[in-house]
Order: sequence, then C-alpha cells, then structure tokens
Amino acid sequence: MQSLREHESIVEDLKDLFIFRTNLNSRHNYAIVEGSLLQHRGVHACTIDLEDCDKVLRVESENIPISVIVEEVVKLGFICEELAD
Repeated sequence: MQSLREHESIVEDLKDLFIFRTNLNSRHNYAIVEGSLLQHRGVHACTIDLEDCDKVLRVESENIPISVIVEEVVKLGFICEELAD
C-alpha cells in the first residue's frame, strides 16, 4: 500500500510546468494575470521573474492545454510565448 507521501509525489508528477516569455513589467500587471489564471480550474500556481529580460512567467497546472494559458494572457493585453527547454 502507498504511503500518503508517495501518493502526493505521484500526483505532483502529473502536474505540468509551462514557462513563457512575457512583457509583464510590474507587480500590478502580474497580479492581473495571476488572478485571471488562477480562476481556471487546474491552474495551481504561477510566478513571475520580473528581473529576467524575458519576464519569465511559470504556470503550474494540471489538464490545461498550453493554448488556454497563452490565450488568457494575450486576452489581457500582454505578450505570452512559450519558452523552449
């Protein structure tokens, strides 16, 4: 039988981590995007690195196509392009 810790580890492995280049340039803009993304069922967390030249947005999600995330950010008026590994 699996322990709770093993089960949590397996569930964690099922989550996707998407990384995007954006033009988010302030905490205010990030808060708008974060609030909108977190309303989507399956989006667990997102972070921004405003110090990076690509203004890197990381989105941890489960069962959400990358296109939905990109469309949501673009709909809010920002650039959002997936960064290659």
